[in-house]
Amino acid sequence: MDSATLFSKSYSEARERFLDAANDCGFSIHSQVLDISGPAGEELAMDFAVGGPADAATALVIVSGTHGPEGYTGSACQLGFLTSPEFRELFANHRIVLVHAHNPYGFAWTRRTTEGNVDLNRNYVDFNQPLRGNPEYDALHDAFVPRAIDDPDAKRVLEDYREAHGAVAYMAAMLGGQRTHADGLFYGDTKPAWSQEVMVAGLRRWLKDQKTVLLIDIHTGLGPYGVPYLVHGYPENDPRFSVLNTQFGSAMRSTAVKEAFDEDLPVDPEGPIVLAMDWILPDKQTYAFVIEYGTYPPDEVLGAHQQDNWLHAYGDLQSEQGKAIKEELRRVMYPEFDDWKTMIWNEAEDALHKSAKVLSG
Repeated sequence: MDSATLFSKSYSEARERFLDAANDCGFSIHSQVLDISGPAGEELAMDFAVGGPADAATALVIVSGTHGPEGYTGSACQLGFLTSPEFRELFANHRIVLVHAHNPYGFAWTRRTTEGNVDLNRNYVDFNQPLRGNPEYDALHDAFVPRAIDDPDAKRVLEDYREAHGAVAYMAAMLGGQRTHADGLFYGDTKPAWSQEVMVAGLRRWLKDQKTVLLIDIHTGLGPYGVPYLVHGYPENDPRFSVLNTQFGSAMRSTAVKEAFDEDLPVDPEGPIVLAMDWILPDKQTYAFVIEYGTYPPDEVLGAHQQDNWLHAYGDLQSEQGKAIKEELRRVMYPEFDDWKTMIWNEAEDALHKSAKVLSG
């Protein structure tokens, strides 16, 4: 397989190729359409492709597009799975649910967040329970999202905070998530997003007869170019920690074990889907982890997200500046180079082989 050919140029192309491949494999397609169109007027939807024995005891779920333009990579991995006879055979006895474009708005419009500026990996929480605050973000919000994109006073505030508190504290303030500024960075909201509601309903519907479910959520943007971080949230006393450690070894790390990370992952955000599977499917044994493929240095990646957030808060999407900001965000989240694409699919193949062992164990 030429891995570079798995990657698409647009959301519409990625969706069409995914649906065609799923149909060719005999999967059933179940689409939930968003009430907002794409930039070319195209339909936006979260598509569930469901295959394998309905009565299988085990299931594999692969999710793409939680964070918009990261969907190019997740979609490519889903397409690789569907068009690989090896993987179709390897998982022939398992239920398969492929969720294409968890965040269809962000995928099509090149945004990390949803149509409501919600970061879906801050939205999977029990909103009936007290939610974690982020006073550090609150204090810095006006500097993170200044009215003028190059406001020197805002830059000075952020630089002073970083110098006084250190890089880890600065990253935690920014990335930890917040629920007080709907126009801000990493906004988790105070209610379920449309994507969250559709995802939860879909997983419960299409996995109702399975006993064990393994979910992989595919991301980009964290770490060195093309290198995968495999991350879950199980503490060491959870049996799932040892199962994943046995199959994946040191490549798999847990956000619940702080010693496993240094400054490359300084924050444990509230609300990722991979930390929510126990309440989404409470009657099942679940495993869930993120594959986070590296792209470019953190300052480039986070800077692009900050500029995009400013654009939607105060800028003009149709201006030359707006178009340049969108191009930069796409660049840092989706390196369109064959070497990167090959690294991604090679690592995805490895993760799928090891995931099959988890489900068969």
